[in-house]
Amino acid sequence: MEESSARQPGQDRDAAGVESDSGAGPSRAGDPNRLWRDLLALDARLFEQRKIRFLTPEARVMIHLKLSGSTPVTEAMQVAGTSYRGFYAVLERLREAGIVATVRDTEDQRVRRLSLDPSIPIAP
Repeated sequence: MEESSARQPGQDRDAAGVESDSGAGPSRAGDPNRLWRDLLALDARLFEQRKIRFLTPEARVMIHLKLSGSTPVTEAMQVAGTSYRGFYAVLERLREAGIVATVRDTEDQRVRRLSLDPSIPIAP
């Protein structure tokens, strides 16, 4: 079976054959979180194109919290890419490790938010 070689302008394939943006868009060189964003984007592209993930659900949640700050639990669940039950296992592991805390939303008491412990050393 032959794979189509048609690519969008500005996209290249890496050594694993995964399409990536070659940087044709706006420069993000000054973005201190660029590495984290690129890592999440690569994980998403790998999953979309090859149905594999190289980041664990815990890593995806931690990076998302690093980039976005306090996040509703439902959003973090989507980022984790797990089932409802699987996400709560992930959440429990992150809580036990002291990496995340769950707090009530100040505007809507029904909503629970996750926040990354500021003492966790995830440098930009």
